[in-house]
This record gives sequence, structure tokens and C-alpha cells, in this order.
Amino acid sequence: MTEREGQERPPGSEEEGSRSGEPPPLPTQASAPEEETAGGDGRASEEASAAEEARPRAARQYVVTAVDLGKFAVAAVTVIASLTGLILGIRAEHLASRADERAGREEQRVSREEQRLRDQREKVYTERVDFYRMGSEVIVVNGSSRPMTMRLSLPASQVWWDLDLLRPCKQIFIPNKVLLQSMAQEQPSLKLAEADLAQLRLEFIDPDERAWIRGSGGVVARMEKWTPAVREGLVSSEAWNLMPEPSPQCDAPVT
Repeated sequence: MTEREGQERPPGSEEEGSRSGEPPPLPTQASAPEEETAGGDGRASEEASAAEEARPRAARQYVVTAVDLGKFAVAAVTVIASLTGLILGIRAEHLASRADERAGREEQRVSREEQRLRDQREKVYTERVDFYRMGSEVIVVNGSSRPMTMRLSLPASQVWWDLDLLRPCKQIFIPNKVLLQSMAQEQPSLKLAEADLAQLRLEFIDPDERAWIRGSGGVVARMEKWTPAVREGLVSSEAWNLMPEPSPQCDAPVT
């Protein structure tokens, strides 16, 4: 302040201001801090809101409503029903598989039983026909009530002895020497010894036209068909059938 300015100021003006007790007016820039504070609060609020939005959804407070409970219950019931259906389906499939296995085993059992009965019916006559060697003799037995077409054979030598029809419930005894003599008489070109008779077997046809083979050891087997004997190796003499004897047993006729 210059000296002149001090001289021009009215006297007592500073004192009047002091006596009135009013604070001197603040400069215009004095309102700036308040505006900055207000602006700061707004920015802080926005930043807090943005932070709240940025927080994970699980971290926010979630209010479960009746609608949410209903949806959860429906979903749970659906899952349980699906699992129950799956379990029941697997169990039903397992039971069906076991039932099929049981049915298959039962079918096999029935089939085996039917086959056994068929075999038993087919062999009913074979059990009544016997053939064995005892010492120097061959014994042939027809224990059925039906006549049987029979013949003795040596397959390796292509030799057959025709026994014709052996009468029901009869048996015949044929010495080994008689077999060899008859073959020598009718087929002199064939040379057989008694040792060859070890392979002897009986061939016969049952009343149902099935052909069978019985070995001297008692084993019975089916023949595919009854093959006619070759004439060069066939002996057809009924000398051994002239005096048949009763068989040890004779069954009733098969019906």
C-alpha cells in the first residue's frame, strides 16, 4: 500500500469493522473445498457401487424365495425319478436275463430228456439182443418177442455169416470150427484162422427197421444203413439155426 492510499481510506473504517464483530467475507475460492468434498462423496459412492457389482455373485446376499424352493424340489424329484427308473430298468433287464437263462437251461434239459427217451425207445430191442464168445463157441441171443434179421461179420476180411431170421426168444450156439468150416466150404478162396474171429461182431435189424452193431464186448452202435453182404464173402447156411434153444429171458411184445 502506498502512502497515498493510506491517506485516502476514511478514518475509523478498520475500527468499525472490528467493532461490528462480523467476520470478513471469505474469498470466492473458499467454496471450492466444499464442492470437492461433495464431488468426492459422489465418486466414492459410485466406486462402492461398482465394487459391489464386481463382487462374485456367491458373495452377495441371496434371498431364497418360495419359487426357488419349488424349482429345487421339482429338480430333485426329477433326478430321483430318473435314478429310480434307471435302477428299475437295470434290475428288470437283469431279471429278464436270468429268466432267459433259466428258460434256456430248462429247454436244454427238456431236449436232453426227450433225446434220452428217444434213445431209450430206439434201444429197447438192442437190450434184448445179445452176442458174446465163450471159449470155442459164439452165442447169439434174441430175447425179444419179434424175429430178428441177423448176421455175423468180420469187417476187416469182408466176411459175413448170414443167420437169417433168428426166431423170437431163442438163442443159438455156433462153435468156432463150424464157422470156419462153413466159410471154407462155400468160399474156399478165403483163408481164415480161429484167431481172426476175435474181431467178430453181430449186425441186426430191429422191428423198426433200424440197423445196429453189437461187438463181442457188448458195445452197441447204430449203422447208417444195412449194407447188403458181398456174395463172394457170404455164407448162407442155416445149420446153426436147426436146433435153437430158449433164450434166458423173453420180454413181452413192444407196443
